[in-house]
Amino acid sequence: MAGKSTRRRGLLGKFIYTLVLLAFGAFLLLTAYTWLERVYDYAEQYELSRPQKAVDAYLETLNRDKWNDGMERAVQAMPHETQSDAEIKAFVQSRLGNGVSAVRKSGVNDSGTLSYSLRCDGREIGSMTIVEDQNYRGKVNLDEMPWPLVSRFLPGILEWGLKPWVLYSDSFDFSNLYNSFEITVPSTYTVFLNGTQLGEEYIVARDIHYDVYEDYYYDLPTLPTKVTYRFDNVIGDVEAEIRDEDGNPFTIDPNKGDIQFIKPVDEETQQRLVNLLQPFTEKYLLFRSGATDGLTALNNLKPYIIPGSDIEKRAQDALDGLSWAHTSSFKLTDFEFNGVLPLANNCYVCGVTATTDTYTYGKGEVTDIIPLSVIVYDDGSTTLAFKVN
Repeated sequence: MAGKSTRRRGLLGKFIYTLVLLAFGAFLLLTAYTWLERVYDYAEQYELSRPQKAVDAYLETLNRDKWNDGMERAVQAMPHETQSDAEIKAFVQSRLGNGVSAVRKSGVNDSGTLSYSLRCDGREIGSMTIVEDQNYRGKVNLDEMPWPLVSRFLPGILEWGLKPWVLYSDSFDFSNLYNSFEITVPSTYTVFLNGTQLGEEYIVARDIHYDVYEDYYYDLPTLPTKVTYRFDNVIGDVEAEIRDEDGNPFTIDPNKGDIQFIKPVDEETQQRLVNLLQPFTEKYLLFRSGATDGLTALNNLKPYIIPGSDIEKRAQDALDGLSWAHTSSFKLTDFEFNGVLPLANNCYVCGVTATTDTYTYGKGEVTDIIPLSVIVYDDGSTTLAFKVN
């Protein structure tokens, strides 16, 4: 009986020992599993806490939408009087086709934030700043095992922050997208950009002479002039419209010069000018030739000129010299009216070409082709010349 009892106690001891081993093994397995799970949580939390994670997420959204609230604020703060926010947005989005990247700025800010330069096509277009999310509560508790052991045997290794980074602020500067629009037009014209009229505050130069009037401003300071408009807040392309003094759209031809801004003379006015210039030219050249008595020739010229005009004054001064002329005969053989340029105050400059035959002692008969530029006053009832160039 004693032998059987001894065997039973031995079997019971082995069973208990086995149970203890199994329990201890289960405990070790459970502990290992728990610690491994915590290590996994730590690794996962560590990965989420890297700054680049927040930067990549920000860039992914920005490059997908090509727009965000920071860009919206930047556009609203930019002067763009002739363009809508929607037009600026569309242009900015078109310029972001190659994507936006972020480059870390050196150092850490005093506030514990990290800043990045936002770049597109190698040019900085803005910046972003990220900060640790202090309100974040993760799954990792460093007071739980195995972290106290890790801290004991590997001091400092757990000092890395485990809070994820989030966007703190971003800002954009699109001022490098600005272009300038500049145009020179007659002072009576108006300029519109995208339907918005440019006011006088955009005029940067005034009293610019017409090229075709350059020789006449001294005598007629009221001749029309040009102005230059400059608009510096153009982003992308804008539609410019020019309107003349009557409000009609006008397209400037860069090859025509300033003559394109001058309205042609009507046929009735031109005919009056021709009717004056043909007899005037003959009387004027006859006087100038000295072929007849100077005073008589001047009296014959006076019905075609304004009294006291430059022509009359010069003629009076020339009377003494003409008495010494050696021309014995004069004949106008051809007259050609070349054209007319309207000036101001009912004045016109007319171009004519005359062919004359004269006989001069010592030279004989001479044929001359003489171009004249005559300034004429015509108000519809009176048509008279007052200066010859």
